[in-house]
Formats: sequence, C-alpha cells, structure tokens
Amino acid sequence: MDTTAFLAYLDGRQVRWRLTLDECIEAAGRDPRARLLAVFDALRAWAHSPSGGFRSSAFINAHFELAKPENLGRTVITQHKRALRDRMLELAEVTGAPEPGLLVDQLLLIYEGAVANYSLGNVDEPADKAHRTARQLIAAATPQPMDAFWVGNAEGGGGRGL
Repeated sequence: MDTTAFLAYLDGRQVRWRLTLDECIEAAGRDPRARLLAVFDALRAWAHSPSGGFRSSAFINAHFELAKPENLGRTVITQHKRALRDRMLELAEVTGAPEPGLLVDQLLLIYEGAVANYSLGNVDEPADKAHRTARQLIAAATPQPMDAFWVGNAEGGGGRGL
C-alpha cells in the first residue's frame, strides 16, 4: 500500500468530516445540548450524503489494516478519534452535565456502534437511531428543562429530530 496516498486520503476525509461537523454545530443554535447532539446531526448528514453515504468508517477500517501501534497511519487514525472525543467533551462541558466525560464516553459508544452497524447492515437506519438515542441520553444527563430541547429540534426543524 502507498502510505503517502493513504494518509492523504485519510486527511481529506478528516477535513470533510470537520467541515460537516462545524456546519452542524453552527446550525444547532445556542442550546449547548443541541450543539452536542449536532455530532449526530453530522453523522446523519455523512450517512445520507449525495455520494451514497458511508459504507463504514475509513478510520476504523484503516485501524484494522494498520494494526501495529508504530504505524504512521494508525497514529493519524488515533489522532482523529481523539480530536472527535475532545470536541465532544468541549461541547458536553457546557451542557451542565455533572459528568461530561462519562456522557461523552457513552455518546462515543453510540456513535461508533452506529458506524459499525451501518457497514454490517444489521440495523436499519443506524445513524437515525443513534441520533435518537443520543438525544435521550443528553436529555437525561443534563439538568436543564427538556421541553425546549425536545420541541426545538423536532423532526422537520432542520432535520435534527427524533
């Protein structure tokens, strides 16, 4: 495998993902819970993109191909996953959740599960179901009244609903 070309491919995917994520966070408005949920808006957008969506995560697939810890590709993949967690933690810390790190870990498990199940095909619409699960988890983990969070993002309100 041409490592340089592969790393360029991963870098391009990372740039496109960050642009999608930034766009979704901005579109989520000011509610910190909606901004955290925007990670799953971005996942939905990625899954339903005009290019046919994703087959799975290029980063997870590459991780298995590049199993040796010293492999440069694995380092890039790890950095991508850490950057996502760091961004989610930054968003979670302003939601008022008493344990933002735990909330982010739980959300990452949902996120990665959706990506894996998308490629396996054993769950219908995994990005949509992950979004719904993430919304419920965020609502349960944060102290603010839930009504605005639920109503403000109902289906049809920017596509960020249940």
